[in-house]
Amino acid sequence: MPSPSARPVVVGVDGSESALTAVRWAARAAHLRSASLHLVHAMSSGWDLGRGGVVALQSPAMHKQGQAALSVATSVAVESAPGLAVHSDLVSPSPLSALRRRAREAELLVVGTRGLGAFERALLGSVSRALARHPVCPLAVVPAANHLAGTHLPVLVGIDGSPASGRALEIAIEEASRRRVGLEAIYIWSEPEPGIQHAHMPEHARQMLSQALTGYREKYPEVAITTHVAEDDPAQRLLEESRRAQLIVLGSHGRGRLTGHVLGSVSRAVLYATQIPLILVGRRI
Repeated sequence: MPSPSARPVVVGVDGSESALTAVRWAARAAHLRSASLHLVHAMSSGWDLGRGGVVALQSPAMHKQGQAALSVATSVAVESAPGLAVHSDLVSPSPLSALRRRAREAELLVVGTRGLGAFERALLGSVSRALARHPVCPLAVVPAANHLAGTHLPVLVGIDGSPASGRALEIAIEEASRRRVGLEAIYIWSEPEPGIQHAHMPEHARQMLSQALTGYREKYPEVAITTHVAEDDPAQRLLEESRRAQLIVLGSHGRGRLTGHVLGSVSRAVLYATQIPLILVGRRI
């Protein structure tokens, strides 16, 4: 069984209903980890220039709005998980800078998909894509329409044999154990692996899944693990399977079919279209 976490769950807050949905999900995630919850509101609506610094636009009104957003979010978090330790931070850098810094000490970073201000302009653009590109810690993206329903449903994880998908599997089975649900592990291909004949791909995929799961059934006997192999469009199939899951976990980068390139095309497609929370992870935390 996973041990309690000393690191917090961090969630971005902006005063929107979408952010409050993310706060509710993050509060439950923190409770399941026996971790604290840290709410972060970045009151700057400026621009992050990377090494060039941050151009920040602030005003007393922004400060007041930020305090109000954090107050409401704190109430929502406590209501969602009574007894949860909740901390809040009102900071001046851009959302990307603020969340990146706090991710270094976090167990999990949570963001919503729609919001106000800087989050609304780019959460599924520069912010989440940049966070996913270099995931200091696992990144959870919670759709605006998520309502914590289907908590009996399994956790879904995509496997492609890459180091990033191996880490995704580790995170996914930990989540399934915490939530006391099953795990659905799926290997999807749209064309044969190099050197593998088309007719041999199903057996190759089953072997890859079996190898990836080595030791996990013994370590997590309480988690019912179901495996699937499929020849299909990976992103479309993952989204289809996610209709019967409460959470999907994918690697954010690597060399496999799901996680290739900096932010793999499959991971990116699922990120933009998923209707359930998605956790993106890299090879190392």
